[in-house]
Amino acid sequence: MDLSNKKIILTGGGSGIGAGCVKGYVRAGANVVFCDVNDENGKAVEAEANAQEGVSGKATYFHCNIASKAEVDEFFAKAEEILGGADVLCHAAAITVAATCEGASEEDIDRIFAVNFKGTVFVDQAAYKIFKKNGTEGSIINFASDTGVIGSAGDGIYASSKGAILTWTRTIAAEWGTESNVRCNNFNPIVKTPQYEQWLAHTDPAIVQQHLATLKTEFPIDGALGEVDRDIVPAVLFLSSEGSRYITGQTICVNGGRVMVR
Repeated sequence: MDLSNKKIILTGGGSGIGAGCVKGYVRAGANVVFCDVNDENGKAVEAEANAQEGVSGKATYFHCNIASKAEVDEFFAKAEEILGGADVLCHAAAITVAATCEGASEEDIDRIFAVNFKGTVFVDQAAYKIFKKNGTEGSIINFASDTGVIGSAGDGIYASSKGAILTWTRTIAAEWGTESNVRCNNFNPIVKTPQYEQWLAHTDPAIVQQHLATLKTEFPIDGALGEVDRDIVPAVLFLSSEGSRYITGQTICVNGGRVMVR
């Protein structure tokens, strides 16, 4: 997909899906300013994205903790200055803390909601401010999660923070769409991650085989988790393109059919 000259702001680009999206945007010709809290990873992704053969886009990295409104505002000001505006916010940054519903501490709750929910509000507000100032019919892509739809035993606080994002995104889609034709969608991906691959490599083979057999019953497509470059990046690029202009307030599940919403 050609996104030549598109101006992209992205959070959580230092690893995983976010890193894959940074590289995908650059391959598609877009200019991307992205952030993370891991500077070593962020700078490595920046270098890798810009070193791709034949690319016309460019990636620029900055440090930003999205739980801090001051840092978010500073990051978006830098991004706007470099890009000359913005067309898309791709918001992938999030954290999780392993905690049961019974055992979750106040610190666990505050930390997860500070990044996952408050951080989402901060970055969406900052992006909308740029869109509104420049009269841009922008696109906000908030990474939520299927756990926000169906819950997640053993990870209830994370799931609840993602559920809050689902509701927030539908709300700003109605409010900001009416005001400025800005579209806002939830994006729910399920993919293989480096951590998942490590788990497969270091877990008892019998348990792995049982796990893989279970996936075949849960995922109608492939019977397995998705791949970032093959399955996730093209969908993100579509939501960043004019082809998705009339799609807003939706929850886009790129999950092989494991969870089906309407």
